[in-house]
Amino acid sequence: TSGAIGADGGSLPAEIPLCAGCNQHIVDRFILKVLDRHWHSKCLKCSDCQTQLAEKCFSRGDGVYCKEDFFKRFGTKCAACQQGIPPTQVVRRAQDFVYHLHCFACIVCKRAKQLETLKNAYNNSPKPARHVREQLSSETGLDMRVVQVWFQNRRAKEKRLKKDAGRQRWGQYFRNMKRSRGTSKSDKDSIQEEGPDSDAEVSF
Repeated sequence: TSGAIGADGGSLPAEIPLCAGCNQHIVDRFILKVLDRHWHSKCLKCSDCQTQLAEKCFSRGDGVYCKEDFFKRFGTKCAACQQGIPPTQVVRRAQDFVYHLHCFACIVCKRAKQLETLKNAYNNSPKPARHVREQLSSETGLDMRVVQVWFQNRRAKEKRLKKDAGRQRWGQYFRNMKRSRGTSKSDKDSIQEEGPDSDAEVSF
């Protein structure tokens, strides 16, 4: 029986398998078979990093992965950053938790360092560009959204503090004005009270 049309215009036998990667018939000398699916050797690539998989591969669902990316996705997760830990990496263990070496740190110290980094960046620019926020996210280990919200809250706090300071200045100004008016009225009343006494002394 005849099947699809080949590149040279001739028909291809129906039993020639289709590549799961490019959906084209495989007429190469070598055919790779993974999970009951056939592949051109050039089409069998890691779903994440696109590295060609020549010797060994790992699969989950419809995805095919290299060893490194498979364990990043589906392997043990770091208790701090929640990212997968490749089996080749050295880790730290504490009780039932596993950490990347760079993630294993005192939480209080880490948060203090994160806050210091964000404050320094805020002093340089209260509204950092996206690439700056990406860099801060990488440096602090915080999600991009968390960094963005921190800057928004910081700007709102600064605005509120300036507004409160302005109210306090105006309040103090009006209190001083009221006190000044009260003092002037008191002095005027005192002068009026002294007037008759002065006249009396003159009449004697």
